Amino acid sequence: MTGELNVPELNVEVEGGGPALVLVNGAWCTLRSWDTIVGPLADHFTVIRHDVRGTGRSAAGPPEENTFEQFADDIVALAQSNGFEQFHLWGMAWGARVALVTAARQPDRVARLVLSDLAIDPADVDAQKQGSVAAKAARSEAGVAEAPKIAGAFDHDDRDAAGAALLATTKHPDLMPFVEKVVAPTLIATGDFDPNLESSRRALGGFADARLEVLPLTAHGSVLQRPDVALAAALEFLNSGR
Repeated sequence: MTGELNVPELNVEVEGGGPALVLVNGAWCTLRSWDTIVGPLADHFTVIRHDVRGTGRSAAGPPEENTFEQFADDIVALAQSNGFEQFHLWGMAWGARVALVTAARQPDRVARLVLSDLAIDPADVDAQKQGSVAAKAARSEAGVAEAPKIAGAFDHDDRDAAGAALLATTKHPDLMPFVEKVVAPTLIATGDFDPNLESSRRALGGFADARLEVLPLTAHGSVLQRPDVALAAALEFLNSGR
């Protein structure tokens, strides 16, 4: 990583070349959660991934700074420190909320926006778990192999700090006001077994320029569950803007 960040010490990895693509992890996920697809992404983009402050191997900031707005500012600082004033942005699940807020607050910086498993309402964790079980059964019946587990995808130096950072979501029970400020072309990609699909559909009508792609045989955590399907949808959308 080049440059200096005016944020706590963040765990950052940068790969590839070309336009910048910043990735934002899901809840309780680390930057390792993208390992399966970062190689193909790096063939097209300078991929910048990081552990949000307090999660993974990143240092925690002051508790009062555990907000989506602060995490959004961190993303801009991270892109700038690597020489990019504008970037594409892809967030998964909890990370889609952070990506959404970033695009709303920084309309001139986010070129294209991918929101995997988006919910703009409070999450129903029990329904997400039930959806994952049902999707796995459906994949088995269809003969679709399960994606391999990724080492380190859920490892945190300080789980208490990680939990505190993730509580940022409780400060925004409805993210529609941010949706209405996004001007970047947006792809919402949510699985057919993900209970967030209802919220994704509600959000769709608030964007200036967005489309929804329903990912087959996929529940919450699409990048982990069906990385090939999530990657194909994102690449087609991101490359269509060139």
